[in-house]
Amino acid sequence: MGRKTVSYRGSLKSCNYRCSYCPFSKHRALASELERDRQQFARFCGSIEERAEAFDIGAVFVAPYGEAAVHQWYWEGLGRLAGLPGICRVGIQTNLSFSVKACMNIFDHYSRGGSGKDMGIISCEEECMSLDERELNLQNREKLCIWATFHPEMTDINTFADKCHELTALGVSLCAGAVGAPGNLSLLAGLREKLSPDIYLWINKMDGLGRNYTEEERNAFSRIDPFFEQELKVPAADAAMCGERCFVEADGRVHTCNISKAKTVNWYEGSEEEIFRPLCGRRRCSCYLAYGGRADFAGRQFFGEYPLFRIPERR
Repeated sequence: MGRKTVSYRGSLKSCNYRCSYCPFSKHRALASELERDRQQFARFCGSIEERAEAFDIGAVFVAPYGEAAVHQWYWEGLGRLAGLPGICRVGIQTNLSFSVKACMNIFDHYSRGGSGKDMGIISCEEECMSLDERELNLQNREKLCIWATFHPEMTDINTFADKCHELTALGVSLCAGAVGAPGNLSLLAGLREKLSPDIYLWINKMDGLGRNYTEEERNAFSRIDPFFEQELKVPAADAAMCGERCFVEADGRVHTCNISKAKTVNWYEGSEEEIFRPLCGRRRCSCYLAYGGRADFAGRQFFGEYPLFRIPERR
């Protein structure tokens, strides 16, 4: 058995983007909803700190419904987890609309063991840090994995690519991608050209297309994303391939992955055996978070031990 990956989805169901097709763009979160989400994520991070070693957890991935990275508490939590010696990867799905400088300062601060009580020193940290502290920042940033989604309705390829390069220049690992809408083929090909060659650009199949992709479209998307054909195969579910991961909801409900049925155990009460016991209930692994976390996923040779982040293994 390899080291385990735990994915988390909070109760947040709001987004700062206003994409026409997305239900989360239409919800305006109340202050009480945001506070509940903050408390839930803080509790989850605390549980990882307590259990990471005993459960042999190597990676934690935040996969929200809405846009979580614009909220400070997610960077606080990711920093806390990156500071744990046994954790190899922490990551989050995001539209990249957050402030890189502000959020990386928060991440660095908490990954070095800082707390909210001394947040006031963040503005002068670069001047005050010792060489050892700077090196620790870089080590913890190397654990951070950003899954960046490009939204053509809300941003342009130059702005998005510049943000990607800003993050990678700071030592952060990153993948980028978009939904494979045929009408956006030329735009996504342009994004591929703008991005550094070492940034993997993924293409998700488009739900609701109403037809199959043409051979020309498949070939074009495959030139952008060499794993695009895998998106179209939708493998049969096999719970036996999923014993090294789990997906945790805000209230502690546990699934094997984001689309599998809930287990009877709660994250905050169950044993390691109960939490990671493979259970599915689906016929097909119909999205990347489902098939990409399987032990038999062919992309592990490319993405390494923690393929859910969609980031090529460092060589």
